[in-house]
Amino acid sequence: MNLNGERHPVHSALIVDDNWFNRDICRIALSSVGYQLTEADNGAAALNLLAERTFDLMVLDLDMPVVGGLTVLNRVRSEARHDKMRVIVLTAHSHMATGDVDTEADFVMHKPINIVEFAAFADRLKDSSVPT
Repeated sequence: MNLNGERHPVHSALIVDDNWFNRDICRIALSSVGYQLTEADNGAAALNLLAERTFDLMVLDLDMPVVGGLTVLNRVRSEARHDKMRVIVLTAHSHMATGDVDTEADFVMHKPINIVEFAAFADRLKDSSVPT
């Protein structure tokens, strides 16, 4: 709530990473700035969640089993209902951040991330968008 007693809008985020530690870091950062969180441990699980609903933000690893992050990113960007969703790609492999990734993602960050800086960045994103 703000000083006038009004509720802040709830923003939602989908964290997609096959590594539980990376999901945990993102979970801590995003929950600290008020995101409602959903997680997927591979691209196929993410696509299933995205078929059911949309999110304000998706944090997406590129190198994942089953369905890779680039496939998820391309699929999301091909669906108009996800147009307003911001996508932060996180990768430990800079060679994977190709032109396609730069074109389709809103932001690309290289692991390891600084949790404090990531939380502040996500908070600025939240403040600049209307929740879905």
